[in-house]
Amino acid sequence: MRSLKPQFTWITLGVKGGLDESNLNAHLVAPLGSTDYISLDAGTLHAGLNVAIRNGCFSDIQPREGLSTEGTVLHHHIKAFLISHPYLDHCEGLVVVSPNNTKKPIMAIKDVISDIEKHLFNWRIWPNFGNRGTPPVLGTYDYVILEEGNKTRITGTEMNVEAYPLAHGEYTDSTAFLIESGGSYLLYMGDTGPDEVEKRTTTEDLWRRIAPIIKENRLHGIFIEASYPDERPDDQLFSHLTPVWMLSAFKKLAVMIDPHNPEKALEGLNVIIVHIKPDVSSAITPREIIERQLHEHNDLGLNFIFARQGMRYEL
Repeated sequence: MRSLKPQFTWITLGVKGGLDESNLNAHLVAPLGSTDYISLDAGTLHAGLNVAIRNGCFSDIQPREGLSTEGTVLHHHIKAFLISHPYLDHCEGLVVVSPNNTKKPIMAIKDVISDIEKHLFNWRIWPNFGNRGTPPVLGTYDYVILEEGNKTRITGTEMNVEAYPLAHGEYTDSTAFLIESGGSYLLYMGDTGPDEVEKRTTTEDLWRRIAPIIKENRLHGIFIEASYPDERPDDQLFSHLTPVWMLSAFKKLAVMIDPHNPEKALEGLNVIIVHIKPDVSSAITPREIIERQLHEHNDLGLNFIFARQGMRYEL
């Protein structure tokens, strides 16, 4: 693969897969040069905006209408929320900021929208800030159902999205979002376990969709989880990935790209590591272990980017 000229801005509002409620999965993405962002998941919003602002991530945005910079970004520059699945570490921020947010869409596959409507915005867990469901309906968020594989324009941006299901256990599916702008792509994968453990082929099916894009050298990065170190038993993964399982999946993708020379097929591809699960031990952290194991297993030349909160990148 040849290196690609960056086409997207990515700002991390949260990167962890649990425990720290101030740093849960949420990633802002916009076409390079634009300040019209989407939020890929929304586990942490306001706290993440605070960190990003302190780090100068929004130096191109000026406060307006008596709002703080956080309020300006939230009200005017986050145009839509794309939620991969309804677990709290992926949508807690979306819920908590809703009384202070402005009207915008929540985009997700049908079952995710249904769970958010029925189990979060229902006047029992939280007031109904959706545009349907338990009355009174406050209507801050418009539910937009994404049909699998259909390209959908993201209102207020120059981006399109395609949604694909990912296996995430018995009770809920997760989602991969393929984001496109001007012919360039990013792939954001919500939580998922190995196909071999899940006994489904959702990741392999997704690879078939993106393989032609990689061959055309138009994929600028893949966001993917690495929740647990390799020592985690398969029956305790709870539909998550370890470094060895992740590299196993990428090797399948490499064979699809170039069956004659798979070890070079993905060389230089940006792979953004998210959703590492912290723990409460005082020993070496899971993040340190996972980073080391990923580098040890990386015989494909992947360019790993380990997401940290409050950072701005170009992809």
